[in-house]
Amino acid sequence: MYILGLTTLGDSAAALIKDGKLVAAAEEERFSRKKHHLGFPFKAIEFCLDHAGIKLSDVEHVGHYWKPWILRHKFMTALRAGLISPAMFKARADRGVAQVSESYLGMFKHPQRLREHFGPSDFKFHFLEHHQTHAASAFFVSPFESAAIMTWDGTGEDTTTLFSKGKGNKIEVLKRIKLPHSLGQFYSAVTNYIGFDMFAGDEWKVMGLAAYGKPKYYDFFREKVLTTNGSGDFKFNIKVLDHHLAKHYQFPDGIINELGPARKPGDELTEHHWDIASSAQRALEDTAIHLVKKLKEMTGAENLCMAGGVAFNSVMNGRIFHETPLKNFYVQPAAGDAGCSLGAALMVWHQKLGNPREFVMDHAYWGPGFTNEECRAALDEAGVEYETLEDEELLPRLAKMISDGAIVGWFNGRMEFGPRALGARSFLADPRRADMREILNQKVKLREWFRPLAPSMQEEHGAEVFGVEHHDPFMITVIEVAEEYKAKIPAVVHVDGTARPQMVSRKTNPRYWNLINEFKKITGIPMLLNTSFNVQEPIVCTPANAINTFNNANFDALVLENNLVIRS
Repeated sequence: MYILGLTTLGDSAAALIKDGKLVAAAEEERFSRKKHHLGFPFKAIEFCLDHAGIKLSDVEHVGHYWKPWILRHKFMTALRAGLISPAMFKARADRGVAQVSESYLGMFKHPQRLREHFGPSDFKFHFLEHHQTHAASAFFVSPFESAAIMTWDGTGEDTTTLFSKGKGNKIEVLKRIKLPHSLGQFYSAVTNYIGFDMFAGDEWKVMGLAAYGKPKYYDFFREKVLTTNGSGDFKFNIKVLDHHLAKHYQFPDGIINELGPARKPGDELTEHHWDIASSAQRALEDTAIHLVKKLKEMTGAENLCMAGGVAFNSVMNGRIFHETPLKNFYVQPAAGDAGCSLGAALMVWHQKLGNPREFVMDHAYWGPGFTNEECRAALDEAGVEYETLEDEELLPRLAKMISDGAIVGWFNGRMEFGPRALGARSFLADPRRADMREILNQKVKLREWFRPLAPSMQEEHGAEVFGVEHHDPFMITVIEVAEEYKAKIPAVVHVDGTARPQMVSRKTNPRYWNLINEFKKITGIPMLLNTSFNVQEPIVCTPANAINTFNNANFDALVLENNLVIRS
């Protein structure tokens, strides 16, 4: 039985499962080349069906990650905001009218859109609750028979945080926190206060910048903005900092009087802004730990699964993983809204149809892949000179080039599902070079100087590099690097002595593991610096995308499967 799962607002995506096992999944942005694509994922659906060799008529169920009729709580929240200030009401009303008319009501046309575009089909369409699809996307593909589940984001329908527990093929909802109390909206509002852009996904920047500052304003955030109580709740005080006003770079007097004027986009980043980022990050982390400890009390679970946009805060994850009483953790690589496409399909298969679990998601490689012949055809069409080499010759040569300072665009196997490059569509470089972060950020990636870069490393060396047993195949946690290793790999150690590792398995990505192994033979270092293969664009998807980026960016070599291009 085939089941299709859909995400259709921001970060739209499609996922296809067969008899409960994932077959294909991808974000629409990789095909449209529009970051955080907003709209129906036609191309992602087309890829999933083509990869499986089926038509829409072969799909029996379609799961959708949103119930568009749940609007009452949002409406009441907007009215209550109006009692605080007309500007708050207007910011919500303008956004709400657009969402209801264009997005939510449009969801009812999705079954029709599918049939008009992909042909007739007798599928049954399921509208599912957003946060429950987040929970399904994490628990049902985890290695755990039972687990506590925490999902948190900006909002889904009216819920921002969901406490659940999973057992077997069922998920039970235990507790909800609703608007306006949202960790995701708190962090997005801070993102814009510091002069970044929440709509561009700039929350990453706040997390990276936080390591440079001191939490001078922590008490303000925890006492006036983001407060907690003994019952496992939190409150986001929109009188002091409001997400909807922040979208328009408007901020209440309550925060301006405490922190000073908000930074305008493009203005200089000063130590004051570093301190705001540090304070907000610490407030988020401590609130999250408070909630996870409450979830542990409620469930008695040993295992924790997490999803939702907040679950991408890898610094927060590092603290949760090491400072809470839960023993085992799982966050899948597409933990944001794109992953709800997977969760929606799995929720139908397990929760609706009652089928047992047989699938564990132990890698992220579920997108399009291309043969050597397809790569060569793209190179020939672009008029690019290349040579084709077997791995026995190619991998040692690449390792030597990287150890000599080259930056390589690495295109290998099926594309990753989720926002992190994990050795399928990556820029690779030498982690030993202290200047490599500056070179990559400023000359290749064209992004801010403070953005950290991460290591991909052989999983066997985790304890050696970090001083603790730690397994993270999806680059989802930040942890302290062992003291003796910090000086050896400065390009991937952040200013606070931490790194966000990807543990590479010889089983799930043998070719990438072997390349790292060749680098280790030369240098003694069991890792490569890895950052996403893109320059101010979505991560490359096709050989043509990779060639275009190579032609328009400043890096040394391009590898398309076994085809090597060296910049002259």
